[in-house]
Order: sequence, then structure tokens, then C-alpha cells
Amino acid sequence: MTSLALIDQNQLAKLRTKPLVQYSDMPTEMGAEAVEIITMGIDKFQSKKNYEAAAQLIKCTLDKKFGSTWHCTIGEGFGFDITCQRKYLLHVYYGITAVLCYKC
Repeated sequence: MTSLALIDQNQLAKLRTKPLVQYSDMPTEMGAEAVEIITMGIDKFQSKKNYEAAAQLIKCTLDKKFGSTWHCTIGEGFGFDITCQRKYLLHVYYGITAVLCYKC
């Protein structure tokens, strides 16, 4: 491998370990806390690819922290068209895994 290929691989590895907020209409502080919760949930269950358990953990944590009726969808390839409350939508990529959290 050339040094250029190693740099690209290293940059790619760094991007996969950081959450990338695709869209958020949450207040900054709330969004930052939600991204932390999402990162914790994905990290806990990513080795088993148990997205259902991760989504349940994220949903329950968001319900306790910010009030009830949160929904969480996790996957590697999905589209969405939803209706939700204003200021309560977050779409994050964590590596190749997408996470959608919203309150309705």
C-alpha cells in the first residue's frame, strides 16, 4: 500500500468512529446530549449488530431524559418520511449505521 492509501484508510477509520449529524432541528445542548445517548447505545450493541436492543435503549433513555413518546429507528439502509414535533428530530450516521430519533 502507498502512504496515500494509508492516509485515506486512517481518515476513513476516524470518520467511522465519530457520529455525523445529518440533520437536527433540536436545540444545541439537547442535540449534543442526544448524540451522546445514541453513541452509547450503538457502541453497546454494535458488536452483535443488535439494532433492536440499541433502539430500545436509546428510546428509553430519551424518554427518561426529555419526556415520553420518542421513537428510534436504526439501520444500514432506510428512507423516511415522518411527521413529528418541531425541535425534536435528529438524524445521525455512526459509521455505516443510521439512527433516526424523533418525538411525536
